[in-house]
Amino acid sequence: MEGKVKRIYFIAETKGSMSSVELRKIEECKIECARKFFTKITSDQVRYEVVTDYGKLMELVK
Repeated sequence: MEGKVKRIYFIAETKGSMSSVELRKIEECKIECARKFFTKITSDQVRYEVVTDYGKLMELVK
């Protein structure tokens, strides 16, 4: 991949917690909807991942 520019675009949806006990029902529905949407468009160039902090995001894009 030498000489090529790697571009990463991401969508961040912030939550106070990922614990289903602490999420309101509407938030759970939004997360499920996003999972279904990204499952449909996932390819070798598009990935759906859930991360809980910036460090986890950086691990995925290396």
